[in-house]
Amino acid sequence: MFPCPHTQDVSAHPIFHYMKNTCSRTRALVAGAAFSLSAAWAPAQTGGDARYQKLEDEVRALRQQMTTMQEQHSREMAELKALFQKQAAAPADTPQTPIAQGAAAPATSLYESIKQSAEVLVPQSVDGKNADLDLSVVLDMYFYHDDTSEGVSHLKEHLRGFGHRHDGQEDHHHGSENGFNLRHVELSLSAEVDPYFRAWTTVAVDEDGAEFEEAVLQTTSLPYGLTLSGGKIKSGIGRINRQHSHNWDFWDQPLVYDLFFGAHGLSEKGVQLTWLAPTPFYLLFGTEVFNGDNEHSFSMSDADNMPQHDAPRLYTAFMKTGPDLGPNNALQFGLSALSGRHQVWDEDEDAGADGHARIFGTDFVYKYDAKRSHGEGDFILQGEYFYRDQDLDDPVGAWRDLPAWTMRQDGYYVQGLYGFLPCWRTGLRWDQVGLINDVQNPEEGDISCGDSYRLAAMLDWKLSEFSLLRFQAGHGWYATEDGREDAWECALQWQVTFGEHGAHDF
Repeated sequence: MFPCPHTQDVSAHPIFHYMKNTCSRTRALVAGAAFSLSAAWAPAQTGGDARYQKLEDEVRALRQQMTTMQEQHSREMAELKALFQKQAAAPADTPQTPIAQGAAAPATSLYESIKQSAEVLVPQSVDGKNADLDLSVVLDMYFYHDDTSEGVSHLKEHLRGFGHRHDGQEDHHHGSENGFNLRHVELSLSAEVDPYFRAWTTVAVDEDGAEFEEAVLQTTSLPYGLTLSGGKIKSGIGRINRQHSHNWDFWDQPLVYDLFFGAHGLSEKGVQLTWLAPTPFYLLFGTEVFNGDNEHSFSMSDADNMPQHDAPRLYTAFMKTGPDLGPNNALQFGLSALSGRHQVWDEDEDAGADGHARIFGTDFVYKYDAKRSHGEGDFILQGEYFYRDQDLDDPVGAWRDLPAWTMRQDGYYVQGLYGFLPCWRTGLRWDQVGLINDVQNPEEGDISCGDSYRLAAMLDWKLSEFSLLRFQAGHGWYATEDGREDAWECALQWQVTFGEHGAHDF
């Protein structure tokens, strides 16, 4: 046991002796090294002036290092002694609990003694009031042009098999108009709240208003590799879904994301639990429970005639793994599964359908790091595939006695990027939806719809970590409700970020 530090001479404190002995050993080691080089000095004189001069420089450098270390240790010893004296004087102003006469003072354990001595040296934990708040802003504007009469966004809303609208309303329009566009202003706030939680939020602001893309609370100290998150969360499925638009490798996202999850991907209110397995390679499992309000695949209708289902209505699971391929190569695979309620309602027909939707996905990414300046020689290849199965087997209203509403659809993309010069990249992306596109609805019966596909090329110049210029051009072939149409489109993007911004996912 250590004696109480308040009743002993600070020079006798064990930590004081430890620091003193450490200083003595360090001086002895440095002096020994200097002596060894000095012993080699004399023979070196016969080896020529160059060797003599080299040894002399080394001895001089060692002496200078020893002097610097002695000064540093002297300062540390003085600071430590002053802190112990301050600690010993502190109880004079603090009321003490009287000890009964004849009773022995409570013994102080080794752990408590070291803890008491170290408390004055270690800053107190964050209490929530003094948490460092990181704030960043992303401005993302672009010039866009396509050669269609109503716009490519209109074509995507009317793709054969994908274009049904809910509640007789138009889908939320996130398309681009010919000319200058401001995607949105993205405001991000994040902080380490205390030793147990971190939090962040991302708000997208545009001319139509503002909406939360994310608002997350996350644990930081759960055992066994567990992490619990809650709030409005961008789901961990796939790869692109976790990314905000400013982090995309292309100006826009693939068709399968637009049609299955919408412009902002799958972002829902709920909780997420992940487990990082203690394996020599990367292995992560995750599951999520969400309300289920995605308008494209897991939507609830407000119509009076439709059955009502309490939240949560959407459940997901995902897995990500990757082998250790060394410092230059990285590979990761992922699997995803989603299951939830889904409804459609046609206001004109006063009819709807209620049932379940399931989505299964797989993804991969390979990255080669050339270890050159600003990404030169780096290469990325990635892709994702999703399959959607919707069985709305409970018709409502005018569809009650008609066949159920079912859809079997899929989509994928593959893209590659290469850094051909410092700060310069080029990339190609091929994406396709509707390889499987079998639909049965009460109005038309069984329908086999066609597929739609696009090819896009991009060139970007990352002037710094905070600014980017990108040009993208592409051609698409779309199977719409009015027949097959093709379209050219191009975009010139200008993006800047300022403020403290957290690191992006792998």
